[in-house]
Amino acid sequence: MTVVDKDPLGEAVTVEPVKKFRPVAINVGVNDLPRAIAFYEALFEAPLEVEQSGGRPTHARAQFGDDDRTFFLLNLREREADAPHRDHVSAFGFNVEDLDGAHARAVAAGATGLFGPVEQPGLPRHAGFKDPSGNRVVLWQQS
Repeated sequence: MTVVDKDPLGEAVTVEPVKKFRPVAINVGVNDLPRAIAFYEALFEAPLEVEQSGGRPTHARAQFGDDDRTFFLLNLREREADAPHRDHVSAFGFNVEDLDGAHARAVAAGATGLFGPVEQPGLPRHAGFKDPSGNRVVLWQQS
């Protein structure tokens, strides 16, 4: 099935759904893992699972869903100063129940607001920010 929608400028957009694959993980590079953990725990209002080595966090993850159909991981890893793509910025989004509350929590936890909650024709209500590592995040609220 082909889905036809309109982008923010009103142009027709055709999207062919992927039927045999489902995303199950996003791996996000951050430049300060303890700060990223604090930020995402404040945003999600839930603790992350954190692996440590030598008393310092090395990897953090949040699991969404609790069965094979809904399982999804967000992985946070700090890249070493000499690692390739150290300052690479990721972009991703989350569907949320309370857009205003989640956006406010993100900003209170240290996000840089890109745009507050907006409504645009053909799109769900959404808001955007940069996390403390510069990753761009869009929150979407389905009606």
